[in-house]
Amino acid sequence: MTTAASQSHDCTVLFADLAGSTQLYERIGDAVAFKLIEQCLQGIRCEILKCGGRVVKHTGDGLMAVFHDANDAPDAAIRIHNVVQDLPRASGQKLAVRVAFHTGTVIQSKDDVFGDTVNVAARLLELASPGRAITSAETVRQLKAEWRTLLHPLQSRSLRGVSRLTALFELVCESAGDLTVVQSVKFDAEDSTELRLKFRSRSLILNTQIPSARLGRAPSSDVRVSDTRASREHAYIELRGDKFVLVDRSSNGTFVTIDDEREFVLSHEEVVLRKWGHLALGRSCVDSTDVIDFICL
Repeated sequence: MTTAASQSHDCTVLFADLAGSTQLYERIGDAVAFKLIEQCLQGIRCEILKCGGRVVKHTGDGLMAVFHDANDAPDAAIRIHNVVQDLPRASGQKLAVRVAFHTGTVIQSKDDVFGDTVNVAARLLELASPGRAITSAETVRQLKAEWRTLLHPLQSRSLRGVSRLTALFELVCESAGDLTVVQSVKFDAEDSTELRLKFRSRSLILNTQIPSARLGRAPSSDVRVSDTRASREHAYIELRGDKFVLVDRSSNGTFVTIDDEREFVLSHEEVVLRKWGHLALGRSCVDSTDVIDFICL
């Protein structure tokens, strides 16, 4: 696109998405949930504007924004997390927000922006945890030293729809009253935890050297199942700090039992794995012939 109405320029694209909004509608009803979510999104919009950003559009229960200065994006991420945390609980449930931002060239057409930078930022959001912000090496290179020291590196990943490996960094935003603590988390190698996965006759140990595993029907899966109710790229487990996190990305959910507790279903959500337990992709562990056992070592 090279028309007068379309221009290319560099900026930082930020996505923010509310976690747990689907369950909120189920628990408290559409009208009350809609009002709370709209209140939350209005607060997010205000914080973005305060940081010099521009809200481009809404994306379901979230939004996309752009910043001319990359340094304004992590500032906005912290403010966004704070404003969501300050909202009252609804039916015992606390809303949280996931944030991701990436810097690069975009094509602007009227008020919208397009291009690879937007696509990468959207894929980064898929990896972000509630209460955290994910960004890329491209953004980190544009940040001032005080921001760079507050980001800790994650394992480089192949993002969906992106051919190259992407170097990832995480900003931890933890709110405590009126004080926001942003910290870089480091762990000594000798204290690092391990997770053993056992599927049929095969065992796989995850640790700092092998920090993640993909679960699903795809041939590229590290733990490949045959159940047709499982998605090709069903879920993944990754090491974050000193914890292993199971992240579901499937159509039928991941069924999880931890330490003999009641089985629950993970649906486009994530959970920290602890002690020991079982996983099944797409159906209950009771009904599945493809049960995956795990134990934290």
